[in-house]
Amino acid sequence: MQRKFISFFLLVSLLVGILSGCAAPAAAPAGQPAAEQSAGTSASGEVVTLDFYWIGNGDTDQRSLVEAAINEYIEPMIGANISFHIVGWGDWPTKAITALQAGENIDLFFTADWREYMLLATQGLFRPLNDFEGEYGNLLEEYGQDILTGLNPAFITGTQIDGINYAVPTNKELTVPEGFVYNVAVAEEIGFTEADAAAITSLRDLEPWLEKAKAARPDEYPYLTDGSGGFQPFVPGFASGVDSSLISMKFAPDADGNFDETIYSVMETDWAKEYTQTVYEWNQNGWIHPDSGLTTFNTDEVRNSGKFFIQSQPLKGNNIKAQELVNASGNTDLRLAEIYSQPKVNITTHSGGSMFAIPMLSEHPVQAMKYLNLMHSDPKLINMMLFGVEGTHWAYEADGRVDLMNSAWYGAHAGAWTVGNTLLQAVTNKEDPNKNQMLIDYANGSVDHPSLGFRFRTDPVAGELTALTAVADGVSRALRTGYVDPSVELPKFIDALKGAGLDTVKDEIQKQYDAWKAAKGE
Repeated sequence: MQRKFISFFLLVSLLVGILSGCAAPAAAPAGQPAAEQSAGTSASGEVVTLDFYWIGNGDTDQRSLVEAAINEYIEPMIGANISFHIVGWGDWPTKAITALQAGENIDLFFTADWREYMLLATQGLFRPLNDFEGEYGNLLEEYGQDILTGLNPAFITGTQIDGINYAVPTNKELTVPEGFVYNVAVAEEIGFTEADAAAITSLRDLEPWLEKAKAARPDEYPYLTDGSGGFQPFVPGFASGVDSSLISMKFAPDADGNFDETIYSVMETDWAKEYTQTVYEWNQNGWIHPDSGLTTFNTDEVRNSGKFFIQSQPLKGNNIKAQELVNASGNTDLRLAEIYSQPKVNITTHSGGSMFAIPMLSEHPVQAMKYLNLMHSDPKLINMMLFGVEGTHWAYEADGRVDLMNSAWYGAHAGAWTVGNTLLQAVTNKEDPNKNQMLIDYANGSVDHPSLGFRFRTDPVAGELTALTAVADGVSRALRTGYVDPSVELPKFIDALKGAGLDTVKDEIQKQYDAWKAAKGE
């Protein structure tokens, strides 16, 4: 009852804030700090260091410069310094999550619904942020006022677990359909126009263009993939902690607007047979890099070099994702454009698609929340986190946009979608000045998936999930990149999955989904 009261109280507070402000607070002029905040120090009066774990492309020698600039700025305000730990995408489970579980010093930790949020929160590794009964009280209400007034209430309630927030969402795009980015230089070489791009409605539609791209650049592999995306019809991250390439629900509504809420064993569907056969043929044709089936294959390096034609990506509307990838690449000659393969549907994994948690073992949760609040209120800090040191890595142009002179820092971390309040960020001189508002507005006209807000508890099937992971490692990616013949390996893979407990996990997901729907009164 107490937690229900907390959740209701928080929602009322948020709605009052939204109604009184009518919208998110207006962004301060570029480069100007938000309203002054009282200085904060530790209980002993000493300046503390906050260890900030951030997913991305990996560390950079520019980190110390960025830390020094940020620390000079924030220390008088919150009595803290920041120490960034940027961990590569592939290393995150073994280096970041393992460090968290081992109790290493961590004060702020990136998380997401697609990156073990539910698992780590239910394991007790994240501190409740809006629990009056907690050791530090309601941290969000006490020290995160700008977070609460700046975020759409759907982000707060949509990322709660039993009415409690265990992480602070980024104020970013809510609607993220799958699609592709393609290399404009290659497109021009082979005569692939915007009209041709708009006519692509299936993987098979790409085949004549992949053939032309291979002929134009015989030493390259035109279809860049790690096995993800494409025209996949299933909900990414449908059940927290379960690989959605194994178990999921259909993503898009039918022509009448109705959703299919059947829970599928994905690899047993006709779609999986067709998809794996298609990419196998493409691999045989030399259209897919022969190392794509290996976990060590780095698609970012290939994309940044421009040695490809097309790659699947989650998109954000208005060519924004393509331009962000260009900016992060460090390749001034790279030009990318987009193709969309899904309608605008809101799903759980995107409402909680980018968050920062405060670990339970953090010794400085108050300063950590104050730092998160600055990430949602202070444009100067936000732009340093995003672009680096002003005058060294970037500079403002006359129109307020940013000239990115050195992209080493910008390309090291995960990107703008992880940095606080995107409405307060500057944009580069290669981007539309209205980019950040367009990111938020892109959700207009979107529809909510029936599973929005559903989060799966893995405890009842923890053993089966471990066994499924052992079976899927290597084999799943190999099948989804055309590395192995699906006529031989797909049936064997399905049998192995069933032997590891696939049906047991599927049944448990169905049980929890039905209970969740019933609790909602549906």
